[in-house]
Amino acid sequence: MRVSIKTLGCRLNQAESAQYEALFKAAGCQIVPYGAECELCVIKSCSVTARAESESLRIARSIKRSQPHVFIVLTGCAVESLEREKFETLDVDLIVSRADKEQLVATTLAAMQTECAEITHPVHPVFSTHRALLKIQDGCNFFCSYCIIPYNRGAPVSRTFDECLDEARAFIDAGLQEIVITGCNIACFESADKKLPDLIEAIAALPGLGRVRCGSLEPGTVEIEVAQRMAGNDKICPFLHLPLQHCDDRILRSMNRRYTSSEMRGRIEKILSLVPRVALGSDIITGFPGEDQSAFNNTKAFIEDLPFSNLHVFPYSERKGTAALKLQDSVAPALRKERAKELIALGERKRRDYTASWVGSEVEIIVEKFDKNKAARGWSAQYIPCRISGIAEKAQAGLLGKQISFTAQSVADNTTLSGSIKNQVQGSQR
Repeated sequence: MRVSIKTLGCRLNQAESAQYEALFKAAGCQIVPYGAECELCVIKSCSVTARAESESLRIARSIKRSQPHVFIVLTGCAVESLEREKFETLDVDLIVSRADKEQLVATTLAAMQTECAEITHPVHPVFSTHRALLKIQDGCNFFCSYCIIPYNRGAPVSRTFDECLDEARAFIDAGLQEIVITGCNIACFESADKKLPDLIEAIAALPGLGRVRCGSLEPGTVEIEVAQRMAGNDKICPFLHLPLQHCDDRILRSMNRRYTSSEMRGRIEKILSLVPRVALGSDIITGFPGEDQSAFNNTKAFIEDLPFSNLHVFPYSERKGTAALKLQDSVAPALRKERAKELIALGERKRRDYTASWVGSEVEIIVEKFDKNKAARGWSAQYIPCRISGIAEKAQAGLLGKQISFTAQSVADNTTLSGSIKNQVQGSQR
Protein backbone atom coordinates (compact mmCIF):
# COMPACT_ATOMS: atom_id res chain seq x y z
CA MET A 1 0.00 0.00 0.00
CA ARG A 2 1.24 3.47 -0.89
CA VAL A 3 1.17 6.11 1.83
CA SER A 4 1.76 9.85 1.60
CA ILE A 5 2.05 12.22 4.55
CA LYS A 6 1.39 15.95 4.38
CA THR A 7 2.90 17.83 7.32
CA LEU A 8 2.03 21.41 8.21
CA GLY A 9 3.61 23.55 10.89
CA CYS A 10 6.50 23.13 13.27
CA ARG A 11 9.50 20.86 13.66
CA LEU A 12 7.63 18.87 16.28
CA ASN A 13 5.01 17.98 13.68
CA GLN A 14 7.81 17.06 11.28
CA ALA A 15 9.40 14.79 13.89
CA GLU A 16 6.09 13.05 14.59
CA SER A 17 5.41 12.59 10.88
CA ALA A 18 8.86 11.05 10.47
CA GLN A 19 7.94 8.54 13.19
CA TYR A 20 4.71 7.67 11.37
CA GLU A 21 6.64 7.24 8.13
CA ALA A 22 9.09 4.83 9.80
CA LEU A 23 6.25 2.82 11.34
CA PHE A 24 4.36 2.57 8.06
CA LYS A 25 7.55 1.35 6.37
CA ALA A 26 8.12 -1.21 9.12
CA ALA A 27 4.56 -2.44 8.57
CA GLY A 28 5.34 -3.08 4.90
CA CYS A 29 3.89 0.08 3.32
CA GLN A 30 5.53 2.18 0.62
CA ILE A 31 6.02 5.89 1.36
CA VAL A 32 5.44 8.18 -1.63
CA PRO A 33 5.71 11.98 -1.91
CA TYR A 34 2.64 14.03 -1.09
CA GLY A 35 0.60 14.53 -4.26
CA ALA A 36 1.65 11.21 -5.80
CA GLU A 37 -0.85 8.45 -6.46
CA CYS A 38 -1.55 6.62 -3.20
CA GLU A 39 -4.14 4.65 -1.26
CA LEU A 40 -3.65 6.44 2.08
CA CYS A 41 -2.89 10.07 2.92
CA VAL A 42 -2.17 11.29 6.44
CA ILE A 43 -2.59 15.03 7.06
CA LYS A 44 -0.57 16.25 10.05
CA SER A 45 -2.40 19.50 10.74
CA CYS A 46 -1.37 22.72 12.47
CA SER A 47 -3.43 25.20 14.47
CA VAL A 48 -0.88 27.78 15.59
CA THR A 49 -2.83 30.32 13.53
CA ALA A 50 -6.34 30.35 12.08
CA ARG A 51 -4.75 30.42 8.62
CA ALA A 52 -2.80 27.23 9.31
CA GLU A 53 -5.97 25.51 10.48
CA SER A 54 -7.85 26.65 7.38
CA GLU A 55 -5.04 25.29 5.20
CA SER A 56 -5.47 21.89 6.86
CA LEU A 57 -9.15 21.96 5.93
CA ARG A 58 -8.40 23.03 2.37
CA ILE A 59 -5.90 20.21 1.85
CA ALA A 60 -8.33 17.57 3.11
CA ARG A 61 -11.01 18.81 0.72
CA SER A 62 -8.66 19.03 -2.26
CA ILE A 63 -7.43 15.45 -1.83
CA LYS A 64 -10.95 14.08 -1.83
CA ARG A 65 -11.77 16.05 -4.97
CA SER A 66 -8.66 14.95 -6.87
CA GLN A 67 -8.36 11.38 -5.53
CA PRO A 68 -11.77 10.32 -4.14
CA HIS A 69 -10.54 6.74 -3.58
CA VAL A 70 -7.84 7.80 -1.11
CA PHE A 71 -8.33 6.95 2.57
CA ILE A 72 -7.69 10.23 4.43
CA VAL A 73 -6.50 10.43 8.03
CA LEU A 74 -6.59 13.78 9.80
CA THR A 75 -4.46 14.28 12.90
CA GLY A 76 -2.41 17.02 14.57
CA CYS A 77 -3.14 20.12 16.61
CA ALA A 78 -6.07 21.36 14.55
CA VAL A 79 -8.06 18.25 15.45
CA GLU A 80 -8.09 19.45 19.08
CA SER A 81 -9.12 23.03 18.35
CA LEU A 82 -12.38 24.64 19.34
CA GLU A 83 -13.35 24.54 15.67
CA ARG A 84 -13.55 20.75 15.78
CA GLU A 85 -17.09 20.79 14.39
CA LYS A 86 -15.62 21.96 11.09
CA PHE A 87 -13.44 18.88 10.86
CA GLU A 88 -16.27 16.51 11.62
CA THR A 89 -18.15 17.77 8.57
CA LEU A 90 -15.20 17.03 6.30
CA ASP A 91 -15.20 14.07 4.00
CA VAL A 92 -12.32 12.32 5.78
CA ASP A 93 -12.17 8.67 6.73
CA LEU A 94 -10.49 8.83 10.13
CA ILE A 95 -9.76 11.54 12.72
CA VAL A 96 -7.00 10.68 15.19
CA SER A 97 -6.92 12.80 18.33
CA ARG A 98 -3.98 13.71 20.55
CA ALA A 99 -4.87 10.93 22.98
CA ASP A 100 -4.62 8.31 20.22
CA LYS A 101 -1.80 9.67 18.05
CA GLU A 102 0.81 7.18 19.31
CA GLN A 103 -1.35 4.39 17.85
CA LEU A 104 -2.11 6.21 14.59
CA VAL A 105 -0.42 3.70 12.30
CA ALA A 106 -1.98 0.62 13.92
CA THR A 107 -5.40 2.31 14.15
CA THR A 108 -5.29 3.38 10.51
CA LEU A 109 -4.27 -0.03 9.16
CA ALA A 110 -6.97 -1.68 11.26
CA ALA A 111 -9.60 0.77 9.98
CA MET A 112 -8.53 0.01 6.41
CA GLN A 113 -8.59 -3.74 7.18
CA THR A 114 -5.04 -3.97 5.82
CA GLU A 115 -2.75 -6.82 6.75
CA CYS A 116 0.67 -5.65 7.83
CA ALA A 117 3.97 -6.99 9.04
CA GLU A 118 4.37 -7.41 12.78
CA ILE A 119 6.72 -4.82 14.30
CA THR A 120 8.88 -6.56 16.89
CA HIS A 121 11.70 -4.05 17.40
CA PRO A 122 12.01 -0.33 18.21
CA VAL A 123 11.37 1.87 15.18
CA HIS A 124 13.06 5.25 14.95
CA PRO A 125 12.17 8.14 12.61
CA VAL A 126 13.86 8.32 9.23
CA PHE A 127 14.79 11.68 7.68
CA SER A 128 15.44 12.62 4.07
CA THR A 129 17.94 15.34 5.06
CA HIS A 130 21.27 14.89 6.82
CA ARG A 131 19.91 16.12 10.15
CA ALA A 132 17.58 14.40 12.58
CA LEU A 133 14.78 15.88 14.66
CA LEU A 134 14.83 14.41 18.16
CA LYS A 135 11.50 14.85 19.91
CA ILE A 136 12.16 15.01 23.64
CA GLN A 137 8.78 16.14 25.00
CA ASP A 138 5.29 17.29 24.12
CA GLY A 139 2.87 19.78 25.63
CA CYS A 140 3.07 23.18 27.31
CA ASN A 141 1.50 24.78 30.38
CA PHE A 142 2.74 28.35 29.96
CA PHE A 143 -0.64 29.58 28.61
CA CYS A 144 0.54 32.71 26.81
CA SER A 145 -2.58 34.74 26.10
CA TYR A 146 -2.25 34.61 22.30
CA CYS A 147 -1.51 30.87 22.02
CA ILE A 148 -3.89 27.95 21.46
CA ILE A 149 -1.22 25.25 21.62
CA PRO A 150 -1.45 24.40 25.37
CA TYR A 151 -5.13 23.59 24.81
CA ASN A 152 -4.36 21.44 21.77
CA ARG A 153 -1.15 19.73 22.91
CA GLY A 154 -1.97 19.35 26.61
CA ALA A 155 0.31 19.53 29.64
CA PRO A 156 4.08 18.87 29.34
CA VAL A 157 5.08 15.22 29.08
CA SER A 158 8.76 14.28 28.67
CA ARG A 159 10.33 11.18 27.20
CA THR A 160 12.82 9.46 29.48
CA PHE A 161 16.44 10.54 29.43
CA ASP A 162 17.58 7.07 28.32
CA GLU A 163 14.95 6.87 25.58
CA CYS A 164 16.16 10.19 24.14
CA LEU A 165 19.78 9.02 24.20
CA ASP A 166 18.89 5.68 22.60
CA GLU A 167 17.14 7.45 19.72
CA ALA A 168 20.07 9.85 19.34
CA ARG A 169 22.42 6.85 19.07
CA ALA A 170 20.15 5.34 16.41
CA PHE A 171 20.35 8.56 14.39
CA ILE A 172 24.15 8.57 14.63
CA ASP A 173 24.28 4.90 13.62
CA ALA A 174 22.17 5.80 10.57
CA GLY A 175 24.84 8.31 9.54
CA LEU A 176 23.09 11.53 10.57
CA GLN A 177 25.62 14.11 11.69
CA GLU A 178 23.35 16.75 13.21
CA ILE A 179 20.65 16.22 15.83
CA VAL A 180 18.12 19.01 16.38
CA ILE A 181 16.32 18.87 19.72
CA THR A 182 12.64 19.62 19.34
CA GLY A 183 9.39 19.54 21.30
CA CYS A 184 6.40 21.69 22.11
CA ASN A 185 8.26 23.49 24.91
CA ILE A 186 11.67 21.88 25.31
CA ALA A 187 12.45 23.98 28.39
CA CYS A 188 9.91 21.77 30.21
CA PHE A 189 11.97 18.62 29.61
CA GLU A 190 12.51 16.73 32.85
CA SER A 191 13.42 13.09 33.42
CA ALA A 192 14.20 12.02 36.99
CA ASP A 193 16.84 14.56 38.03
CA LYS A 194 17.85 15.44 34.45
CA LYS A 195 16.83 18.60 32.60
CA LEU A 196 17.41 20.01 29.13
CA PRO A 197 21.02 21.22 29.65
CA ASP A 198 21.96 17.77 30.98
CA LEU A 199 20.40 16.08 27.95
CA ILE A 200 22.17 18.38 25.48
CA GLU A 201 25.50 17.71 27.16
CA ALA A 202 24.90 13.93 27.14
CA ILE A 203 23.97 13.91 23.45
CA ALA A 204 27.06 15.98 22.60
CA ALA A 205 29.20 13.32 24.28
CA LEU A 206 27.89 10.46 22.10
CA PRO A 207 30.60 8.91 19.89
CA GLY A 208 30.27 9.68 16.19
CA LEU A 209 28.07 12.78 16.55
CA GLY A 210 28.88 15.81 14.41
CA ARG A 211 26.88 18.35 16.38
CA VAL A 212 23.69 18.92 18.34
CA ARG A 213 21.43 21.95 17.91
CA CYS A 214 18.92 23.27 20.42
CA GLY A 215 15.49 24.08 19.00
CA SER A 216 13.35 27.06 19.99
CA LEU A 217 13.81 27.67 23.72
CA GLU A 218 11.38 29.67 25.85
CA PRO A 219 13.08 32.79 27.28
CA GLY A 220 13.54 33.09 31.02
CA THR A 221 13.96 29.35 31.54
CA VAL A 222 17.23 27.43 31.08
CA GLU A 223 18.91 29.38 28.28
CA ILE A 224 21.83 30.50 30.45
CA GLU A 225 22.47 26.93 31.60
CA VAL A 226 22.38 25.79 27.95
CA ALA A 227 24.84 28.56 27.01
CA GLN A 228 27.17 27.42 29.80
CA ARG A 229 27.26 23.92 28.27
CA MET A 230 27.67 25.45 24.82
CA ALA A 231 30.66 27.53 25.90
CA GLY A 232 32.67 24.46 26.78
CA ASN A 233 31.71 22.10 23.96
CA ASP A 234 32.21 22.72 20.24
CA LYS A 235 29.71 19.97 19.36
CA ILE A 236 26.86 22.08 20.75
CA CYS A 237 25.86 24.57 18.06
CA PRO A 238 26.32 28.18 19.21
CA PHE A 239 22.76 29.08 18.26
CA LEU A 240 19.84 30.00 20.51
CA HIS A 241 16.37 30.83 19.26
CA LEU A 242 14.57 32.70 22.06
CA PRO A 243 10.99 33.60 21.04
CA LEU A 244 10.64 36.88 22.93
CA GLN A 245 7.37 37.80 21.13
CA HIS A 246 7.65 41.42 22.35
CA CYS A 247 10.03 43.70 24.25
CA ASP A 248 7.65 46.13 25.98
CA ASP A 249 6.80 45.27 29.58
CA ARG A 250 3.15 46.27 29.39
CA ILE A 251 2.57 44.13 26.31
CA LEU A 252 4.56 41.26 27.82
CA ARG A 253 2.20 41.28 30.82
CA SER A 254 -0.81 41.21 28.48
CA MET A 255 0.77 38.29 26.65
CA ASN A 256 1.26 36.47 29.98
CA ARG A 257 4.97 36.13 29.30
CA ARG A 258 7.24 35.20 32.21
CA TYR A 259 9.86 37.94 32.08
CA THR A 260 10.43 41.66 31.67
CA SER A 261 12.46 43.26 28.90
CA SER A 262 15.22 44.25 31.35
CA GLU A 263 15.42 40.69 32.68
CA MET A 264 15.82 39.34 29.16
CA ARG A 265 18.38 41.98 28.24
CA GLY A 266 20.43 40.86 31.24
CA ARG A 267 20.08 37.20 30.35
CA ILE A 268 21.06 37.78 26.71
CA GLU A 269 24.07 39.85 27.78
CA LYS A 270 25.10 36.98 30.07
CA ILE A 271 24.77 34.53 27.16
CA LEU A 272 26.93 36.81 25.00
CA SER A 273 29.59 36.91 27.73
CA LEU A 274 29.63 33.10 27.76
CA VAL A 275 29.48 32.60 23.96
CA PRO A 276 30.52 35.91 22.35
CA ARG A 277 29.69 34.94 18.74
CA VAL A 278 26.49 33.06 19.51
CA ALA A 279 23.76 33.36 16.88
CA LEU A 280 20.55 34.72 18.43
CA GLY A 281 17.15 34.15 16.88
CA SER A 282 13.74 35.30 18.02
CA ASP A 283 10.03 35.46 17.16
CA ILE A 284 8.30 38.85 17.37
CA ILE A 285 4.58 39.66 17.16
CA THR A 286 3.55 43.13 15.98
CA GLY A 287 0.19 44.75 16.56
CA PHE A 288 -0.79 42.82 19.69
CA PRO A 289 -3.84 44.45 21.38
CA GLY A 290 -2.74 47.60 23.19
CA GLU A 291 0.51 48.02 21.25
CA ASP A 292 0.85 51.79 20.82
CA GLN A 293 3.74 53.53 19.09
CA SER A 294 5.75 53.67 22.31
CA ALA A 295 5.46 49.92 22.88
CA PHE A 296 6.45 49.22 19.30
CA ASN A 297 9.42 51.57 19.59
CA ASN A 298 10.56 49.74 22.73
CA THR A 299 10.59 46.45 20.83
CA LYS A 300 12.40 47.99 17.88
CA ALA A 301 15.06 49.55 20.14
CA PHE A 302 15.60 46.25 21.99
CA ILE A 303 16.20 44.41 18.74
CA GLU A 304 18.44 47.17 17.44
CA ASP A 305 20.61 47.11 20.57
CA LEU A 306 21.36 43.38 20.60
CA PRO A 307 23.08 41.22 17.94
CA PHE A 308 20.14 39.17 16.68
CA SER A 309 20.92 37.15 13.58
CA ASN A 310 17.59 35.55 12.74
CA LEU A 311 14.18 37.17 13.31
CA HIS A 312 10.78 35.67 12.56
CA VAL A 313 8.34 38.61 12.59
CA PHE A 314 4.62 38.31 12.01
CA PRO A 315 1.53 40.47 12.63
CA TYR A 316 -0.82 39.43 15.42
CA SER A 317 -3.85 37.40 14.35
CA GLU A 318 -6.86 36.73 16.51
CA ARG A 319 -7.22 33.12 17.65
CA LYS A 320 -10.52 31.78 18.91
CA GLY A 321 -10.17 30.11 22.32
CA THR A 322 -7.29 32.29 23.54
CA ALA A 323 -7.38 34.85 26.35
CA ALA A 324 -6.07 37.60 24.04
CA LEU A 325 -9.31 37.52 22.10
CA LYS A 326 -10.96 39.37 25.02
CA LEU A 327 -8.39 42.19 25.14
CA GLN A 328 -9.35 45.73 24.22
CA ASP A 329 -7.47 48.32 22.11
CA SER A 330 -7.18 46.27 18.96
CA VAL A 331 -4.55 47.46 16.49
CA ALA A 332 -5.70 47.97 12.91
CA PRO A 333 -4.62 45.05 10.68
CA ALA A 334 -2.91 47.41 8.22
CA LEU A 335 -0.81 48.90 11.03
CA ARG A 336 0.11 45.43 12.31
CA LYS A 337 1.45 44.58 8.86
CA GLU A 338 3.23 47.91 8.48
CA ARG A 339 5.06 47.42 11.79
CA ALA A 340 5.90 43.82 10.87
CA LYS A 341 7.37 45.02 7.58
CA GLU A 342 9.55 47.53 9.46
CA LEU A 343 10.91 44.89 11.85
CA ILE A 344 11.44 42.39 9.03
CA ALA A 345 13.65 44.96 7.29
CA LEU A 346 15.55 45.53 10.54
CA GLY A 347 15.97 41.78 10.98
CA GLU A 348 17.29 41.38 7.44
CA ARG A 349 19.88 44.10 8.04
CA LYS A 350 21.01 42.53 11.30
CA ARG A 351 21.21 39.12 9.64
CA ARG A 352 23.42 40.55 6.90
CA ASP A 353 25.65 42.20 9.49
CA TYR A 354 25.98 39.00 11.50
CA THR A 355 26.73 36.93 8.41
CA ALA A 356 29.36 39.42 7.24
CA SER A 357 31.06 39.24 10.64
CA TRP A 358 32.12 35.66 9.77
CA VAL A 359 34.04 36.61 6.64
CA GLY A 360 37.66 35.61 7.22
CA SER A 361 36.71 33.04 9.87
CA GLU A 362 36.76 29.27 9.72
CA VAL A 363 33.25 27.87 9.44
CA GLU A 364 31.97 24.30 9.63
CA ILE A 365 29.01 22.99 7.68
CA ILE A 366 27.32 19.66 7.14
CA VAL A 367 27.04 19.17 3.38
CA GLU A 368 23.35 18.88 2.48
CA LYS A 369 23.69 18.85 -1.31
CA PHE A 370 25.68 20.04 -4.32
CA ASP A 371 24.04 22.72 -6.46
CA LYS A 372 23.96 22.95 -10.24
CA ASN A 373 27.36 24.67 -10.17
CA LYS A 374 28.84 21.76 -8.17
CA ALA A 375 29.22 23.88 -5.03
CA ALA A 376 28.51 22.31 -1.64
CA ARG A 377 25.52 23.72 0.24
CA GLY A 378 24.76 23.47 3.92
CA TRP A 379 24.22 25.32 7.18
CA SER A 380 26.87 26.45 9.61
CA ALA A 381 26.60 25.69 13.31
CA GLN A 382 25.38 29.30 13.65
CA TYR A 383 22.53 28.56 11.20
CA ILE A 384 24.03 30.56 8.35
CA PRO A 385 23.53 29.17 4.83
CA CYS A 386 26.89 28.43 3.21
CA ARG A 387 28.22 27.74 -0.28
CA ILE A 388 31.63 26.09 -0.81
CA SER A 389 33.27 25.77 -4.21
CA GLY A 390 36.48 24.09 -5.24
CA ILE A 391 35.57 20.54 -4.24
CA ALA A 392 36.74 17.95 -6.73
CA GLU A 393 33.77 16.30 -8.43
CA LYS A 394 35.04 12.81 -7.65
CA ALA A 395 35.00 13.67 -3.93
CA GLN A 396 31.50 15.11 -3.81
CA ALA A 397 29.48 11.95 -3.27
CA GLY A 398 31.65 10.99 -0.31
CA LEU A 399 31.11 14.37 1.35
CA LEU A 400 27.30 14.34 1.40
CA GLY A 401 26.17 14.38 5.00
CA LYS A 402 29.72 14.95 6.24
CA GLN A 403 30.98 17.89 8.30
CA ILE A 404 33.67 19.97 6.60
CA SER A 405 35.33 23.31 7.35
CA PHE A 406 36.29 26.24 5.11
CA THR A 407 37.33 29.85 5.44
CA ALA A 408 34.47 32.23 4.58
CA GLN A 409 35.60 34.67 1.89
CA SER A 410 32.48 36.70 1.04
CA VAL A 411 28.72 37.07 1.50
CA ALA A 412 26.51 36.19 -1.47
CA ASP A 413 22.86 37.21 -1.86
CA ASN A 414 23.14 39.17 1.42
CA THR A 415 22.84 36.07 3.62
CA THR A 416 25.05 33.23 2.31
CA LEU A 417 28.66 32.72 3.34
CA SER A 418 30.78 31.73 0.37
CA GLY A 419 34.27 30.33 0.11
CA SER A 420 36.45 27.65 -1.39
CA ILE A 421 38.45 24.79 0.03
CA LYS A 422 40.51 24.44 -3.14
CA ASN A 423 44.19 24.48 -2.15
CA GLN A 424 43.15 25.42 1.36
CA VAL A 425 45.35 23.91 4.04
CA GLN A 426 42.69 24.54 6.71
CA GLY A 427 40.01 22.58 4.87
CA SER A 428 39.14 19.51 6.86
CA GLN A 429 36.55 16.79 7.17
CA ARG A 430 35.22 14.87 10.12
